[in-house]
This record gives sequence, C-alpha cells and structure tokens, in this order.
Amino acid sequence: MSFRRVFAVVLSIFSTAILLDGCVMSEEMKRIEIVKRAQKQRAEAGSTNLNGEQLFFRSCNTCHPSGRANMGPSLENLSKDFPDDASLKAYLRKGKGMMPAQPVEIINDQEMDNLIDYLRHLTFDK
Repeated sequence: MSFRRVFAVVLSIFSTAILLDGCVMSEEMKRIEIVKRAQKQRAEAGSTNLNGEQLFFRSCNTCHPSGRANMGPSLENLSKDFPDDASLKAYLRKGKGMMPAQPVEIINDQEMDNLIDYLRHLTFDK
C-alpha cells in the first residue's frame, strides 16, 4: 500500500473517531443538563413558599389535628411554652422525640415565619 493510501485510511479512522467522540460528548452533555434540570425542579418542589395553613396541614396536622392533642400534644399552651418566635423556630428546626426536625431544606425561612404566624393565631373553641 502506498503512503498516500495508508495516510488516507488513518485520516479516515481518526476523523470517524473524532466524530463519534463528539457525538458521545454531546449526548453526555445533554444527559447532564437533563439531570441538572430535574434536580432543580425537585428542589423547587420541596420549598414553594407555602402559607402557614398549608404548611401546618402538610407537616403538623397529622399529629396535632387542628392544634389539638392526638399523637402529639395539644398546641393550646404554645405561647406559654414558647413565648418568643426564636425559641419556637429553634424547636421546630431541631424536632424532639417523634416530632421530626424541619430543617431549612424542608421548610425555608419564609415558610417557617408563615408557619409560626399561623401557629400563633390558632384558636381553640371550648
């Protein structure tokens, strides 16, 4: 085989490899972008700036139905037990016993303020 023929074959193989590598890289870049979009959507879905009532029913109502005792204690003495919002927020963030912690990844700071405001305004008809 002549040098030109060998050079043409090698060049053809090299060109094909570059094209295939480019296609693989392009597909990998698309896959990475899809994964990033899905992660962003999951993160946004987990924290949607819900109002206090929505948060209460999502996170608290099962154990404290309408603020009353059930699996968890009644919330009627909430203001006595937690006289300021900072202590209540710290308690909710940390959790205790069966009550799960509510970290910022689950309830962002704005939502936590909304929840605390809702809890402070719960009414209990006797």
